[in-house]
Amino acid sequence: MRQFAASCGVEFDKKNTEVIDHFSYEPSVDKRMLHTTILSKKFVPSEAILGEYIASAKPAPVLYRGIGHVVDDDNVLAVKILQGNPTTYSSNLGKPIDDHPENAGADTLLVTALQARNNARVVFSGSIDMFSNEFFLTTLSSGGLAGNELFCSELSKWVFGEAGVLRFRDVTHSKSDGTPPDIILHEKDRPDLPQTLFPDPEITRNSLVYRIKDDIVYSMIVELYEDGQWKPFSADDMQMEFVMLDPYVRKTMTSDPNTGKFVAAFTAPDDYGVFKFRVLYRRVGYSVLHAETTVSIRPFKHNEYERFIPSAYPYYTSAFSVMTGFFVFSLFFLFSD
Repeated sequence: MRQFAASCGVEFDKKNTEVIDHFSYEPSVDKRMLHTTILSKKFVPSEAILGEYIASAKPAPVLYRGIGHVVDDDNVLAVKILQGNPTTYSSNLGKPIDDHPENAGADTLLVTALQARNNARVVFSGSIDMFSNEFFLTTLSSGGLAGNELFCSELSKWVFGEAGVLRFRDVTHSKSDGTPPDIILHEKDRPDLPQTLFPDPEITRNSLVYRIKDDIVYSMIVELYEDGQWKPFSADDMQMEFVMLDPYVRKTMTSDPNTGKFVAAFTAPDDYGVFKFRVLYRRVGYSVLHAETTVSIRPFKHNEYERFIPSAYPYYTSAFSVMTGFFVFSLFFLFSD
């Protein structure tokens, strides 16, 4: 188990160590009076993970008895679900602390979740008692039940993919007037090409093409899995990028909370090539949303430019002045004595 945790970037403390807190503990279940049954309210403020536990008016503290662990701050996939108090530390009760404990304060992690790049989820905890009926039914000395049951229930929903899961569908894009993009290369048979696993190399079938400076509208529907069904998702921080190697356009999408439809409107850049509509939404507690659609941008055709371009007036003037000067010079050269 330690090796598996280490492969995920989670390092458990040494054997025979325990999490200790001499200021925040629960005496009713701390039978040995060693202050190893601690209370913690330092949980991650994410409703996507802890749901109703976070939504409650005053979340009850969580009872914890077990071993601690640490996570590298550079681990972007890990989420610190439950941390120790400022007075919490991890140590071996049978040995004196020589220099410093295993870890202390907020560095003492009690519960950590990790969501992989393929949206697989795993939760690490050094306490079995935290999930026990004894802790679920414990009445705290300060009054009320411990928050373990609701905390563990919401956490289990998240780790088993019953909460915080996003999906997208109905990705559409068109010009601002509703007309679809042009299709330059239609699907057609090519009997002149040899049979190969990669037919028509360097040819994009059914390529969708916009023109530079076209007004484009991109939309998609995003849904959140909640209470066993897909519901419309709403957020004000989802962005769409129009990318060719680097983003040329980045727009924050507007959402409709009733339908979950996200929309972004923008003007195509004054550069042609193969672009991608890209949406990459990565937020704590939610599965990663990644959508890409490839289109092409073409320049103006020769008959689509303006007849006279204002920025070219100096060049028009210089051309006509040269012709006029040559005509005057010719008259002077031919008819002067």
